[in-house]
Amino acid sequence: QRRAPVVLLADRISGWFVLAVLSLAALTVVIWLQIDPQHAVEHAVALLIVSCPCALGLATPWAVSAAVGRAARAGILIKGGDALEVLARPSHMILDKTGTLTEGRLTVVGWHGDASLRALVAAAESVSTHPAAVALATGTDTSGIVQPTGIEQHPGRGLTARTELGALLVGSPDFARVRLGGLPETIETTIQDVVADALTPIVIVLDGRVRAVAALGDPLRPDTIGALAEIRRRGWRLEVLSGDHPGTVEALMTRLDLDPSAGRGGAVPEDKLQRVERAVAEGAVVMVGDGVNDAAALAAATVGVGVHGGAEAALAAADVYLGEPGLEPLVRLLDGSSRTLAVIRRNLVFSLSYNAVAVTLAMLGLMHPLVAAILMPASSITVVVSSYRARTFE
Repeated sequence: QRRAPVVLLADRISGWFVLAVLSLAALTVVIWLQIDPQHAVEHAVALLIVSCPCALGLATPWAVSAAVGRAARAGILIKGGDALEVLARPSHMILDKTGTLTEGRLTVVGWHGDASLRALVAAAESVSTHPAAVALATGTDTSGIVQPTGIEQHPGRGLTARTELGALLVGSPDFARVRLGGLPETIETTIQDVVADALTPIVIVLDGRVRAVAALGDPLRPDTIGALAEIRRRGWRLEVLSGDHPGTVEALMTRLDLDPSAGRGGAVPEDKLQRVERAVAEGAVVMVGDGVNDAAALAAATVGVGVHGGAEAALAAADVYLGEPGLEPLVRLLDGSSRTLAVIRRNLVFSLSYNAVAVTLAMLGLMHPLVAAILMPASSITVVVSSYRARTFE
């Protein structure tokens, strides 16, 4: 149901082609009635038989169908042929950070402040599947802690809860600033130190007071730097959107050898959605992400790509799912899409060339109807074989 623009173009060409062939058949009869009336109808019939709108009509859907099948066997699930055409032409690509460029396995590498709150924070975060929440909840003994109640998750910001010690807030510095109307200078200094180390700061507020700042680290995927360099070499314009602290994102952009101005931190789901919508208004946009925070942006993009290990909501919203970890499958997706478009062009060129030669021979009276009957299905078979023998996705 989701056909690529090039498929729709081929359908339109096929429609005009049928009209042109009928007109040429009528013209053939008229011409040969003047030259050799006995064979006029025979030559027109040969033209009608040998001309093949089937080859034109099959050129694109067979190529797309074969490519989607090969991609699936290679661990790349593509929901529609329209995605292949967009991915075949370099444009604007927006990437999430956590779980996409990085392993998505955040760990607590530093704790500045009241260490006795770690168990309480772990108990509260245990209800969330966000990578930051998992990091805060993992490896901490919560036995003896009364489970917080009234837990509210704020996607891209943090969570709030009620505890026996007072109201608890665990989240980004911006979230804490909004709730408290600002942060103490000493806490701001700690946050800047954490960011300078390319770590993600998480602020812990208890009963209206900032009690600690956790520093979370998330290593880059082993193939991230190489894959992004390869994608840039193909002509894509890259941008990074993340809910992490802006300073952390800026440090990451420098490490990835990307323009720091193309990275944005502190982006909540609504921000990601708005950014993608603005970009789509200017042209084709490919969004790559893995989390619930990315689901709306993935759906709004021209093509949404969900990476391995992502949240179910993100995978449901995406047009393509990469079944293997890392960004190397993304590079293979772009290459396979380009090769698929090349196969489509090859099929169309063959179909049009075949018909041009065959119709010309029939109009000149150089083709018998029986020969035409043999050649006609051969053209369709050639297109099918060309599509299924093409090594689009390895």
